[in-house]
Amino acid sequence: MPTAIIAGLPPDTDRRVQAALKETSPFPGAWEVIWMRSNNRMPGLAPSQLDDARRTASANGAHLLILRGRGKHEENLVVTEMTPYFRMRWLEHTLLKLIPHSMDQFFEEISRFLSEELEWIDTVKPHDESCCLLLPECAFSAEADVRHLWNAATEAGVERIRLAARASERFRFKHWLPHKNGSRGWIDRYDRVFDHRGARHGIAPFPRAWKFSYQVVPGFHFDVTSRISREFQVHASNGRRHDAPGLGHINIDPHGHVRI
Repeated sequence: MPTAIIAGLPPDTDRRVQAALKETSPFPGAWEVIWMRSNNRMPGLAPSQLDDARRTASANGAHLLILRGRGKHEENLVVTEMTPYFRMRWLEHTLLKLIPHSMDQFFEEISRFLSEELEWIDTVKPHDESCCLLLPECAFSAEADVRHLWNAATEAGVERIRLAARASERFRFKHWLPHKNGSRGWIDRYDRVFDHRGARHGIAPFPRAWKFSYQVVPGFHFDVTSRISREFQVHASNGRRHDAPGLGHINIDPHGHVRI
């Protein structure tokens, strides 16, 4: 059963929601729902709450549905700290107007969002280490018409989710290519092979073992080589360029951290 964290309800509002939940079960069977309060009267999550939210999400690869209502800087920080690792979508703070007098409508809106998230799980979320979304965006040079893949996978709404699913299929058509002995692998525009099948070694610190609410196996990384045995470079997430000889390789994780 997937888990959703609905985060950022102000304490007084959260108490009303919890009281209503004692009288009804609005999400029967489909989701485990965790409610995480704001730390003050403002909706949303404060910076001091973000690490706790990530660790709660890591228990089961939860989706985070977070109320808006903070300043731009704080909301940008939420995006920076959450979206590289866990599926996140915003809830508009206008939902709070439905509490407490239109609780049924409030729960219906949340149920609609959760239904969309089920489609995202089925059609977009990684299900194993061969998924293209685990490729490091900073290092893998994708064709122009599929370069938006990673951003598309973060968007919400039925149409956007379906666009992301189609982008994933198109990406696979463009970049899942034969390279040696008839086997296939992820190959970018510069003939660099990103092989996900190599030996596992090294343990990524929390939360880098997570991407799109998927937890990779311990030690997972891509072995990057040149399909044409030519010198090549890889750009890491910290902006540093790493060089390799034609027969060499570079280890890089799904977030673009190079392992030396």
